[in-house]
Amino acid sequence: MGYYPIFLELENVPVLLVGGGHVALEKIGRLVDSGARVTLVAPELIPTVRAYADAGRVRWLPRPFMDGDTGGQRFVFVATDNGEVNRRVADEARAAGILVNAADDVDNCDFILPSVVRKGSIQIASSTAGTSPAMARWLRERLTEFLNDDIDILATLLGEIRREVRVGDRECAGRCERAQTPPPLLCDICPNRVPADRWQEAIDGEVMRQIAARDLDGARARLMHNLHRDALVASPTWRKAAQ
Repeated sequence: MGYYPIFLELENVPVLLVGGGHVALEKIGRLVDSGARVTLVAPELIPTVRAYADAGRVRWLPRPFMDGDTGGQRFVFVATDNGEVNRRVADEARAAGILVNAADDVDNCDFILPSVVRKGSIQIASSTAGTSPAMARWLRERLTEFLNDDIDILATLLGEIRREVRVGDRECAGRCERAQTPPPLLCDICPNRVPADRWQEAIDGEVMRQIAARDLDGARARLMHNLHRDALVASPTWRKAAQ
């Protein structure tokens, strides 16, 4: 099947979750953590799911699914082992143009959830399109090994440096006669422009060695040097009065 990978912004987005058992537990945590406004429909909840309702992190309707429950929702997740319920929920949602995820029920499922490995701000999602749970677990374990503290530190450093570079970009553009509205901000001949491939090239072995040794000042300086942004270079397009 032609699944298209995507990360969704779910902050304050209304989401319906039908079911209150262990499958619901697998979904509810990530939904709540992403900021989704979750409505939970189920006659009963296992204690670990009930904890979300008791803490006010989800809105619980303590009853079976009823016609109309998908109204006003952006996404629907079905976490029951009842094929008839799955079909009812999916049919109603699809009629309203709402995407549905039904656990282990391909016929009533519009999208699948990838396996996710997370470290700090980094998330790596992987999927075998449901063909091999064993492969999915194997891959998740390898990705967990890769996504260590050094990678998390590198991501933080790159984020900070990117913001610093943008400050320099705005300073350069403020002096330039040919600056463009972002994107791009800098003019096409600007010596301070950082090409996309240079960001990858900047992450060299020395940077990673410095991070491993927790010499973060050295790693930061090395990254800025590799980006050729130790300092702004005077551009031929700068206004004469600004030089």
